[in-house]
Amino acid sequence: MVAGYCRAGQLSAARRLAAAVPVPPNAYTYFPVVRALCARGRIADALAVLDGMPRRGCAPIPPMYHVILEAACRGGGFRSAVRVLGALHDRGCALDAGNCNLVLNAICDQGSVDEAVRLLRNLPSFGCQPDVVSYNAVLKGLCMAKRWGDVEDLMEEMVRVECPPNIVTFNTLIGYLCRNGLFERVHEVIAQMAEHGCTPDIRMYATIIDGVCKEGHLEVAHEILSRMPSYGLKPNVVCYNTMLKGLCSAERWEEAEELLAEMFDKDCPLDDVTFNILVDFFCQNGLVDRVIELLEQMLEHGCMPDVITYTTVINGFCKEGLIDEAVMLLKSMAACGCKPNTISYTIVLKGLCSAERWVDAEELMSQMIRQGCAPNPVTFNTLINFLCKKGMVEQAIELLKQMLVNGCSPDLISYSTVIDGLGKAGKTDEALELLNVMVKKGMSPNTIIYSSIACALSREGRINKVIQMLDSIQDATIRSDAVLYNAVISSLCKRGETDRAIEFLAYMVSSGCMPNESTYTILIRGLASEGFVKEAQEMMSELCSKGALRKHLMQHFGIV
Repeated sequence: MVAGYCRAGQLSAARRLAAAVPVPPNAYTYFPVVRALCARGRIADALAVLDGMPRRGCAPIPPMYHVILEAACRGGGFRSAVRVLGALHDRGCALDAGNCNLVLNAICDQGSVDEAVRLLRNLPSFGCQPDVVSYNAVLKGLCMAKRWGDVEDLMEEMVRVECPPNIVTFNTLIGYLCRNGLFERVHEVIAQMAEHGCTPDIRMYATIIDGVCKEGHLEVAHEILSRMPSYGLKPNVVCYNTMLKGLCSAERWEEAEELLAEMFDKDCPLDDVTFNILVDFFCQNGLVDRVIELLEQMLEHGCMPDVITYTTVINGFCKEGLIDEAVMLLKSMAACGCKPNTISYTIVLKGLCSAERWVDAEELMSQMIRQGCAPNPVTFNTLINFLCKKGMVEQAIELLKQMLVNGCSPDLISYSTVIDGLGKAGKTDEALELLNVMVKKGMSPNTIIYSSIACALSREGRINKVIQMLDSIQDATIRSDAVLYNAVISSLCKRGETDRAIEFLAYMVSSGCMPNESTYTILIRGLASEGFVKEAQEMMSELCSKGALRKHLMQHFGIV
């Protein structure tokens, strides 16, 4: 009954019932209450339940401590968890290393490894001694912080206090060394393993092979793979896949084929990962014919293509311009027991847009929604970008509205693309209206958006409106961004209004934004294009003498 009240969210009723049961309660009477309170982040109330239990003749149990500490780590960060640890100890709770290790891991995951070291040292004050799991948690944190010297010191301490490292310890160290390219240290660590009675396992060798491959030492990686049987270990599919991925990434296909033959010879079955590596390699290199063969081979080997496989192939087809094949494969996925996801649809939609097949894209978008696959901002932005590039701004605005209908909020890219499209279509006032809509929704426009509107206004000769807009910008970072002012100066120069561009330069400086090399480059080009070659030369010479412009640009412009 207590548990039922907790599941129904009626915690007050659950607590009253637990306190009033006519038979002697035990810890399991109160456990559902503690768990429900912790699920809601009510740590103080959970501790209060523990305080009331002795009055009913029952004592708390260790699983309760674990639940409370887990909630403290999740909700209030490691400092809150350490305080709760202290609170439990003060209540006389018999804490064990497992409870403390939970907090240690949380501290390291939050990147506060010094706090973790401090707690490791203080564990005896909580009534428990650190074990190998405690040390491993801190070692992992030190490795993540790239503090190799401290790692070595802690390893020595483990031996000194008779808490010898185990296979997890060495896997952690070797993973760190491989990720940081410290392969010369790997041999030292493997030698230490033998001293502590640990034997390298398959996982460790897979980690080493992966690290060596990522550093580009493929010959060394293959030698390690070949020597594994001499250490009493048979390479598994994970080891082979790691090596295969390295060879494919380096485009060493002949060696990859030899490795595949070796897998067959050594009776190492291929899995989904093996095929996904090959599919990705073929698609990246435009070998779509080989991809179709691979999909057939997957079925022969008892492997079912998953959504990653299909999406990779679809992407390969689109890159090669085989849009019809991509659409066909997308539609056949469901028949093969694999439901397309948002990424699959988005890739095909992008392909259709690239092929200027807007009607087909609209139809596919509708099908996507009918199939219960919700479009995300990337999906909508792909179509919006295409429409704006083609000058179909009204349709783009309609899509912006559809985003909200489909539970998808337009993001900065959505607004930026449409505002730019409106500006280029000469609909600057509509662009300004959309800017206001965006601001009212609590979104902060960026330099790109302001530059688009400023360029559009400049093209229409509305410089006063540009200045009015710039004066209204509150963000100091945007106000001091030369890119924004350069966009206006460039637009004026293209209109043949270099004199106004020079006036705008004065406004730029008065606004606290200093011109950069691009600013001067735009102005010099503008002067030269209007026939003021002498003025352009003089300006360039003066700027070069002051170090504001590099001298080699004089020849680049071809006006000296």
